[in-house]
Amino acid sequence: MAQVIETVGLTKSYGQRRGIVDVGFSVSEGEVFGFLGPNGAGKTTTIRLLVGAIRPTSGSARVLGLDTWADATRAHASMAYLSSDPGYLGELTAAEQLDYLASLRGLAKGAWRRVAERLELDPSVRIRKLSRGNRQKVAVVQAFMGHEPLLVMDEPTSGLDPLMQREFLALLAEAKADGRTVFLSSHNLPEVERGCDRVAIIREGRVVDISPVQVLLGEHWRSVNLVLDTPPARGFFDLPDVRVLSEGGRDIHLMVRGDVNPLLRRIAQLEIRDVAITTPDIEDVFMRFYDPTTREAAAPGSPAPEPVRPATEPSEEVLA
Repeated sequence: MAQVIETVGLTKSYGQRRGIVDVGFSVSEGEVFGFLGPNGAGKTTTIRLLVGAIRPTSGSARVLGLDTWADATRAHASMAYLSSDPGYLGELTAAEQLDYLASLRGLAKGAWRRVAERLELDPSVRIRKLSRGNRQKVAVVQAFMGHEPLLVMDEPTSGLDPLMQREFLALLAEAKADGRTVFLSSHNLPEVERGCDRVAIIREGRVVDISPVQVLLGEHWRSVNLVLDTPPARGFFDLPDVRVLSEGGRDIHLMVRGDVNPLLRRIAQLEIRDVAITTPDIEDVFMRFYDPTTREAAAPGSPAPEPVRPATEPSEEVLA
């Protein structure tokens, strides 16, 4: 399968401050690739390099075979980009802003209407009067209104309510079904779990793990809370990778790791008043790669990185 994104030894330094170090990965055509890491880990620096906004210190990034710095103009024609902090012309209405952005990409006037309706965006309101969530809707609409083969998104659902996050996931699935490729940076673990095929974890500027999303989550525990009509028999939940944390009569608190189907089949034998299953917090996923006492703290087969000062990723580096 064709590689849409390829990075080799990609490194960016901000003077004495670290940006990213020796980042290498590839993303295949039609893949939704998640990129996770806490603030300051290097996510935005990586994305700025992918879209040709800043020059790498060393290494390379290629999009559809084009160097993202040397061939930035040609690479831009093949991608739609949603930044983590999009800036718009406040006196324009959402419709005027979107029509302007559409014209820059060679799209027809009103190309954004279908997506705007799905996100319940009122296009007649001026940008400066929109709430944080509605401004984010404008950003999502402009990303999806075209047909570019690559979508690069930095925290795309920040500020969206749960219903709009669900609609975003539907748009993501449709883009994948159309054969488009998506590079998605996010802090929202359920969003990544439902929308992505593979996930890379970046730690202190270095990619420390790349895994299919189910492998990544399968190594972590989920919380299961049950309210039953009748307490089950002792040992009822004795299953592999299931821990019983508390059994307070009809209230049961379990933890399950990996495949939840054996537990769900067991639970289906009971009369249930309520059930809640929660995914691990994003911090729980990060901790496996940040705790120096665990064997997974560094990438397999690679030396642990030396301490570095995190970059602030200043905006003036766009001109670097």
